[in-house]
Amino acid sequence: MNHLVSLKDLKKEDIIELLELAEKFIDHDGKILKDPIFPDKKIVNIFCEPSTRTKTSFEIAAKNLGCEVINFDYNFSSIIKGESLLDTIISFEEMGIDLCVLRHTDSVIHNLIDETEKMIFISGGEGAISHPTQGLLDLMTIKLKKGLENNNILVVGHLDHSRVFKSFLEGITNFTNNITVCGHKDLCKEYVDSSLVTFEPDLQKAIDDKDVIMGLRIQKERIDESTIINIEEYSRDYQINSELLKLAKPDCILMHPGPVNKGIELSQSAYDSENSVINNQVKNGVAIRMAILTKYFSI
Repeated sequence: MNHLVSLKDLKKEDIIELLELAEKFIDHDGKILKDPIFPDKKIVNIFCEPSTRTKTSFEIAAKNLGCEVINFDYNFSSIIKGESLLDTIISFEEMGIDLCVLRHTDSVIHNLIDETEKMIFISGGEGAISHPTQGLLDLMTIKLKKGLENNNILVVGHLDHSRVFKSFLEGITNFTNNITVCGHKDLCKEYVDSSLVTFEPDLQKAIDDKDVIMGLRIQKERIDESTIINIEEYSRDYQINSELLKLAKPDCILMHPGPVNKGIELSQSAYDSENSVINNQVKNGVAIRMAILTKYFSI
């Protein structure tokens, strides 16, 4: 594959190769290394939805590799005047841009691949469908802290519209099938009877003896008006806090893709606990994106 759209496109050995390459971009002190091996490459970041960590880490990753980076401002572009995204990207091809990191509200990348000739596409997140680079950085974090094989996994929160969870599931099932999910029934409808995971509505039962725990925020921007969630009740029933973490394995890790709504899906004490690897995820995001750019520029 010359593009990264979904983790379903990668074999287990492809994932391991990317994770091992990413580790080479972190030194013994945990600092991200610079390796300007692609000074002639140009990258454009096109983000049609808000982003902090993904967009910024792709920019840092590209600059660490010596690339020129163009951050496309969607709201001050000719798209607002009526130009199509396809015509915009074709223009970028003609300007000599090699790779496009694209975040969009819908599944559009496959169509863009079919309609363009030279551009390499990396998904920065497509609607509620897929977020492959987040999935890879989550796997990298687990690998570095716990190893990947045979962990007992728990994911808590809003699952139905989570591109993060979809990609995480596509990746982690290469290494373990011990996956439990927990959350409000109106936010987890796709997974209550899923063959891929075990649904446990009681968080105290769900968290018992887990190696890896991931919290996810409520995605208010993707909930229809008929779904009403009482935040106070939700926090009472589904917030991961330091007391609940004591029910998991002592060396469990607590993850969250961000942004974190502290006091809702995670307590401040859980976020600050020694089990939390949330900041590690952010740093690993730069390394894994350096590995992805290196891999796809080398195909």
